[in-house]
Amino acid sequence: MINQIRADFYRQRRSIGMLILLIATVALGIVITWSKTTIGMSFGSEEYNHKLLAIQGQSWTVKTGLQVGAASTSSLIYFFIAVFVIVIGAEYSQHTLKNTLTSGISRIQFILGKYVTILTDIILLTLCYFVAILLTGLALGRKPGVGWGSLCKDVAVMTLLVSFCISVIISLGIILLILTKSLVIPAVVIVIWPMLIGLVEYAFKLNWLKYFDFVGFGEQIILNTLKADQAWIYAGVSAGVVLVAIFGSALIISKQEI
Repeated sequence: MINQIRADFYRQRRSIGMLILLIATVALGIVITWSKTTIGMSFGSEEYNHKLLAIQGQSWTVKTGLQVGAASTSSLIYFFIAVFVIVIGAEYSQHTLKNTLTSGISRIQFILGKYVTILTDIILLTLCYFVAILLTGLALGRKPGVGWGSLCKDVAVMTLLVSFCISVIISLGIILLILTKSLVIPAVVIVIWPMLIGLVEYAFKLNWLKYFDFVGFGEQIILNTLKADQAWIYAGVSAGVVLVAIFGSALIISKQEI
């Protein structure tokens, strides 16, 4: 599995697509900070929306930029779909899956290795996103708003939380890719997932669906608008989905003809 992860990172270092993705991610952070605008779709609670409006209405600091950047992370999914395609989608589109699976790696190691690679990529890209927001705020002459220790902690927590939440949706894409052997279906599901969950929950009054709004979970935690008992349910559902996706994918691929 380690060799597979190393090989994936080696291919990415030689990929122009990853460089373009990095530039686009950093550019998004700069645009959000420069324009003082939230980019993305949110179906959060009324308390969340009020909190976000209050943050945007105050005098902007570097801290404000980070909070608004965190509230815009649903837009990162449109970028990070490229990570999914490059890391695991290429195995199907280039028909190299059989070679990988006959090289001595087990099915569960293959799936787990791909998820770890994707999660690592997302963490690094999300870190660049928040660092770009922080540096842009400073370049524009904005005050930090809080101490530097607190800012660094915020960047670290936001990066890890947002990255994990997005990786949960990507894990659903992995199991759909293996089920359908098509890149189109999982790519579409990954991109529309936050909007789809919000719309279905609102249209059919299915309150329990909110626990599957993984990006919304991260945003609400960061803006401190989620109660502790609710947060544990969100976290449990998110972790459960990742485990089901990983082990389910390994089980499905073991039953398929490669």
